[in-house]
Amino acid sequence: MPREEMLPSESEWMIMEVLWRCGHDLTSAEITDRLPKSSKMTQRMVRVLINRLCKKGMLTYTVDPDDSRVYHYTAARGREECQKAKSSAFVESYFEGNRLSAAFALLDKENLSEEQIRELENLIAKAKKNK
Repeated sequence: MPREEMLPSESEWMIMEVLWRCGHDLTSAEITDRLPKSSKMTQRMVRVLINRLCKKGMLTYTVDPDDSRVYHYTAARGREECQKAKSSAFVESYFEGNRLSAAFALLDKENLSEEQIRELENLIAKAKKNK
């Protein structure tokens, strides 16, 4: 799934978030209802985005046994897998694949909490062990 065209767009990501948070299949109407009101996505737009996500292999669906016009959608890929793929694509696009440059750019001038600093130190220690 590393190719960027196979990754969810920002609007598609919102649909994926609804499904990831929910943890079970939803109809397009249920997805629309659970989107943040600030998204202002119409039912029609949600169906278009769902179609794209299905073509990208991000969603699967089943047909309702009682009404063949109703589809139930499920996330075919996990949030963590998609985050890793999106992060890799971001690093490739903007930092020529240099993860360290990307990390520096993201951390530069940020005020990290003590907990975040510990997490960063743990990641560095883990990276050293895996050399």
